[in-house]
Amino acid sequence: RLVSGGTTIWCEVTQSSFFDDFRIEGKDDTGAILMSICPDHLARSLCNTSNATSVKVKLAKKQTACLSVEIALPSTGTGSIQRLVTHDVPVSLVPLTHWSEYDEPTMPQFDVSLYLPPLKRLRTVIERINNLSNHVTVHGTWAGEMTLSVKTELVTTRTYFTELDVPQLDSDVDTSRASAEVTVDIKKLLLFVQGQGIGATKAICNIVHNQALQLFLLQDDVQLQYYLPSIDSG
Repeated sequence: RLVSGGTTIWCEVTQSSFFDDFRIEGKDDTGAILMSICPDHLARSLCNTSNATSVKVKLAKKQTACLSVEIALPSTGTGSIQRLVTHDVPVSLVPLTHWSEYDEPTMPQFDVSLYLPPLKRLRTVIERINNLSNHVTVHGTWAGEMTLSVKTELVTTRTYFTELDVPQLDSDVDTSRASAEVTVDIKKLLLFVQGQGIGATKAICNIVHNQALQLFLLQDDVQLQYYLPSIDSG
């Protein structure tokens, strides 16, 4: 959900890559249903599915609205029956009048776009400078160069990355600005690079000069978009 001045995360997954069968009946022409759920609760309900023969997720109304996760596990021995484990994860349905608050966030036209260096390497760098300051300045150029800078009264540090790939862009993208930079919350940037656990194969960094950082984790079935607004570095 977009909060003015705050960090925004937007994630898209491919339906066919996760569900063999899919049925939904919603309140509008798209058949959509919007709900709010605690991700930790959902993650815990799915943590023991590696050996499951099937997993079914359905919206149900019991004592309250919930996602009912039905996990079919193989039998433990000859003649034993298949085991069925059910987890009910509470959800809050979002009223139709509030749906606009959950639209995909819009971004100003970026000034520079780059593929990030390997996330493990980037994570190591950010973890090392994380305790020096609350802010980090990200500078990028169309020549495939990126610099991470931290400046305090006691120390100034810069880390340089070169020969980074540049995404193929539409012909109408304005590349007149040779470089761009933005200062963001370093701890929130660290949270992004720690997201390499989804198995991302590529990551893209879009810089809107002095306004925002838009980051994408790309994996075959998942696209995670992370939006960090500029902060006043003082």
